Amino acid sequence: MRIVEERSYDLVVCGCGVAGFCAAVQGARAGLRTAVVERYEMPGGILTVMGNNDVAQFFAHHRQVIRGIGWEFVSRLARMGYAEIPDKMRDGPHWIYGVHVNIPAAAYLMDTMLAEAGVDLYYGQPVIDAETEPSGDSAHPVRLTSVLIASKEGVRRLAARYVIDATGDGDVSVYAGASFECGDPDSEDGFLQPGTLRFYLEESGLSPTEIRRVDEAMRTAAAAAPLPDDLRGIPYSRMLAKRGNNLGHVSGFNAAQSDARTASQVRGRAAVFHLQEALRRCGVPGRDFSPIGVIAPEVGVRETRRIECDGRMTAERYIAGYEYPDAVCTSFYPIDLHRTGSRGIRQIFLTDGQLPTVPLSALLVRHATNLLVAGRCACGDRLANSAYRVKASCMAMGQAAAACAAVAHRHGAALRDADLEEIRALLRENGAIVTAADVTD
Repeated sequence: MRIVEERSYDLVVCGCGVAGFCAAVQGARAGLRTAVVERYEMPGGILTVMGNNDVAQFFAHHRQVIRGIGWEFVSRLARMGYAEIPDKMRDGPHWIYGVHVNIPAAAYLMDTMLAEAGVDLYYGQPVIDAETEPSGDSAHPVRLTSVLIASKEGVRRLAARYVIDATGDGDVSVYAGASFECGDPDSEDGFLQPGTLRFYLEESGLSPTEIRRVDEAMRTAAAAAPLPDDLRGIPYSRMLAKRGNNLGHVSGFNAAQSDARTASQVRGRAAVFHLQEALRRCGVPGRDFSPIGVIAPEVGVRETRRIECDGRMTAERYIAGYEYPDAVCTSFYPIDLHRTGSRGIRQIFLTDGQLPTVPLSALLVRHATNLLVAGRCACGDRLANSAYRVKASCMAMGQAAAACAAVAHRHGAALRDADLEEIRALLRENGAIVTAADVTD
């Protein structure tokens, strides 16, 4: 393979969704020469590119349970007038505690914070391979020497002392030869959770009476339209209230396989088109009615690979609020396993006082000496993953992974030799909650 350019870094973060964003900022602030690589031309991943502008969940049981760089980010957005931070003392379902952000402002602030920290940006340049060498350690047999990325000029090689895989699908870890789990083919819930192709409805200009007429007409039209089950039964009034947000699930595909991923995009766009056609046929005569104005560029993914690491999070311990001996951050969200099609969601809610933690060992990729994962591809069982995959938790994991790399680099050490208390101290210096003891009312 012809390499057109080579550059060297202390830390290369692969993926600039919310986990990778926080990892890159933390690494650079801690003094590492840091690069972040992102396949899209915009940071934020699910939050921005895929249109899911809800950041959950910083609050639980009337307390703040996650802080750090992710909290700094949403707080700055709020001061700018582009985020709605909920009242932590309010009682209600878990989803009311999400922080809603303005997408263009969120992308702008991510760019700004990365620049302020001195991170080198490689947007629109996906990782295409990872280069390794034998490590001499039979328990962790390889060391990553570099990642290869596709640029407009050709293939670039980014050499790195440490690498964080925040790609969501664990692509870099797989390129390096790591083992992984992906879904559960024996589960009653189906092989993988459905993804969601987000679309947003335009303001209809219809009166309440006209909207009710569209609802009535849709009951018949939607039944005959080639729509997935979870779109067929939703009245237009409900779609309008949600603006289409988080509707349009796409089931039965593995987003870690490119051909299946491609097929899911085609099916998702066809479903949105047929929904629009049904709505137009049910519109009010004489009124211009083009209900769907915006669609995300691809199906947002809930679940793919979970990379094998030194440790593993379990649903049993997550639900119990177990504090791992090597905890480096907290997490909070109910078990939230979406079932195939319209079969609903399996949820297990955490009661007052239960605060899950994330162990450093679940971020250290077993196969390699210098590779961490952060975010959705961290190591855990399927049920635990359905909870810790959400944004605020991913932000905390990204920051924790970079803190480990920073402490290791500070002492010229391997990742597994980095002092745990020093990692925790660095995280606390940067505003993070590490264990339940850091939570205040």
